[in-house]
Amino acid sequence: MKTHRTIAELLEVIPDAALIINRSSELVLVNSMLVTMFGYQQRRELVGKKLDILLPESSHVTHEKHVAGFFSRAENRPMGKGFEFLGRRNDGTMLHVEIMLSHVEFDGEPFAIAFVRDSTSSKLTEDKIRRELEQERVLALTDHLTGLANRRAFVEELERDIELLRTQERQFAVCFIDLDDFKIINDTYGHEIGDEVLQQVAHVVKAGCRASDLVARVGGDEFATIHPGASLEDAMHVLERVRKMLVQEFAEHHWPVTLSMGVCHCGDANLSYDVASILRVADKAMYEAKQKGKNQIKIAHVSAV
Repeated sequence: MKTHRTIAELLEVIPDAALIINRSSELVLVNSMLVTMFGYQQRRELVGKKLDILLPESSHVTHEKHVAGFFSRAENRPMGKGFEFLGRRNDGTMLHVEIMLSHVEFDGEPFAIAFVRDSTSSKLTEDKIRRELEQERVLALTDHLTGLANRRAFVEELERDIELLRTQERQFAVCFIDLDDFKIINDTYGHEIGDEVLQQVAHVVKAGCRASDLVARVGGDEFATIHPGASLEDAMHVLERVRKMLVQEFAEHHWPVTLSMGVCHCGDANLSYDVASILRVADKAMYEAKQKGKNQIKIAHVSAV
């Protein structure tokens, strides 16, 4: 057909891979760039075949609906409008493609013409940038010495828990932890051993807490935990387990370090909790634990929040 020959010649001079399909999703024309892009040798391997040959099997039904919808509407779809899909090469490997889709009519018959660009490399670049940004975000919220959450991450999580208490009445508990006699370690053994002690404390506290709990290093020898959904009894059970685990662990190393802890339970959605006041009363309870002999847990007076 002369019209087809003319269009086929035109498709060969454009700078993009291109194809034309009819209402039945059959490939009527393809140019050599599209043949190469999808790993074929000659156009006749594709012409007359269903569009499915260029698509992963899992998307055949969805794309059939898209084609039917396209022919029923008058709108075109230009490049850069977010129409991307996964293509299937001849060897079975996949590639990300972006298409510009337009209605055309030849000899009174409707067709769809698609200009196709391989966006695999840009997709990989986007994914790499996304992973790097996520890694930077994680690093910004992580304590470099212990691998725990840092103070910034702790505050962000505490703000979320305060909001969940207010909106969903989900209780939680916060514990402020300070190492007893840590200065003796630094003065006697040096800062290298001091860092090892901090790392071991982080390991013990993390191991003793629940998977849903947040454990953070919020200062030099200060740690804090958040126990979402926990009653005061739940939190005390976890923290007592942590205290005993550390005593046992450090006895083996002959490190004279224990934990003084102050716990604040937040369960009344009608109270106006905020980060500063919670930390203030938990910190006060922790100092009370130190004054009472160290190596123990004191409960904060919630009415002071």
